[in-house]
Amino acid sequence: MPDPPWLFPDNPFDYVSLIRHPQGIGKIPENKTGTRIAVIGAGCAGLCAAWELMKIGLHPVIYEAGQNPDGSPRIGGRAYTYRFPGDPKALAELGAMRIPPVHGTVCQYMEQFGIDYGTPFPDPLVVPTTLYVKGKKYFIPLGGPLPGPIQKASNAWKKLIDPLVETWASSRPDLRARQWQDYVERFKDISFYEILNRQGLSKTDIDLFGSLGIGTGGFDSMFPISFLEIFRLAALRWETGQRLVKGGVGQIPEGFWHTPCPCRHFGNTSLKDLNKGQPLGAVTQIQTRPGEKIAVTDIKGRTETYEAVILTCSHRALETGIKISRNTFSDEVWTAIQNIHMTRSGKIFIRTREAFWKGHPPETTLNCTITDEAVRGTYLFDFEDTASGVICLSYTWEDAATKLHGLEEQELLDKSLDILKTIYGRDLISDQVEEVKTIFWEHQKGYHGAFKLNYPGQYEDQKALFLQSRPESDENANGVFLSGESTSFAGGWIEGALQSGLDAAMAVVRKLGGKIFTP
Repeated sequence: MPDPPWLFPDNPFDYVSLIRHPQGIGKIPENKTGTRIAVIGAGCAGLCAAWELMKIGLHPVIYEAGQNPDGSPRIGGRAYTYRFPGDPKALAELGAMRIPPVHGTVCQYMEQFGIDYGTPFPDPLVVPTTLYVKGKKYFIPLGGPLPGPIQKASNAWKKLIDPLVETWASSRPDLRARQWQDYVERFKDISFYEILNRQGLSKTDIDLFGSLGIGTGGFDSMFPISFLEIFRLAALRWETGQRLVKGGVGQIPEGFWHTPCPCRHFGNTSLKDLNKGQPLGAVTQIQTRPGEKIAVTDIKGRTETYEAVILTCSHRALETGIKISRNTFSDEVWTAIQNIHMTRSGKIFIRTREAFWKGHPPETTLNCTITDEAVRGTYLFDFEDTASGVICLSYTWEDAATKLHGLEEQELLDKSLDILKTIYGRDLISDQVEEVKTIFWEHQKGYHGAFKLNYPGQYEDQKALFLQSRPESDENANGVFLSGESTSFAGGWIEGALQSGLDAAMAVVRKLGGKIFTP
């Protein structure tokens, strides 16, 4: 039998059972109740850690650099659901937008907060799809076959990946850790492109496969990434059956922030109430001295001291925005912070007057569109409670995102509409456009990129970040714990952020002399 879906081979820990424990994740000594813990970053990792620590009697103090339009700190991080001002019922997921059902931790929290995630995400081939590559257009109806040239490239990929996944899935539970480590050693230092090249695919085959990707859109921008990252997606089924969050992914961090719960020291309260309605602002400095509490200074010049600090902000912020004592981390961890690769990513959204593609034969209207043109991926969204539609005109990664950086918002809109007009032979969209929203995560202050995916040669860096908050590490003596999806083996996923938040929360409990309730 395969392991339960929440068990990751790089990190086989049962987080779902941990958060289901009726007394919370652990118990702290009586004299530590009410102890203030700094949590830097109000995204999924930080708020998950803070919520669980609050429940067992600690006082998390939240800091956040991201801002709402009014200048107040913004809850959510890269789980960022944007509501169009002209119709707040029309949503655009600027960051995370897909939930694999095998990600048990995030699904458990969504069920706890009453968040609906039952609708399939409109990925390529899950819905009718238009593929436009090398100047040729292919329409793929729901359940229809791939075009011949694309099918050839897809078959070559399956010839590679299927035996690897089958071997992994059929391994005896007691041998799976060893089997996975064999895969790690085999693939960690080889790029995705090199693996495809070794399969004997021609450059044309590789280009065609890269345009469609492995299920969620073109992966050719990811060719320089370590193949281990891509293999993990396929072997653990993260690209299979992905779900759309009704009402927006942003409900997950909002759930941690707003939801009151019984707390050992504070009674029935919420993180919002405990933090007087909003987080403190950006952190500018963290000082650690042996034998002293950790000093945290915010953008207003206020300095507070804490017995422990959870750092969920982008690692790039530790190099460029936060002055932090060198002795906070070992040379190995500092090297990992400096090296780990952050993926560039951009999206261009519009709100349309109505979801005009509904009710028409899919071969005659706009579809989910995957192309080697500059927009790369186009996705369509409609809603039960408003006539408005939302189109992600363009979703790009890495160099494909960088190509668009020099354009202003109107230029991005015009370019996207022009490309889609070329693909479909007529302008289906322009007279429907009501509002535009664009984002490039590497331009967002404090973020410095969208999500972590390792290059070849960075597995040991990843391991150093992961282990920094683990009990087997001696890195945590001073009480500063790294968290966030970049520290996990599930970079780019809310699941990785939540698991890392729980790792940091457990590290705080241990630091204060408490006990973790072992699943």
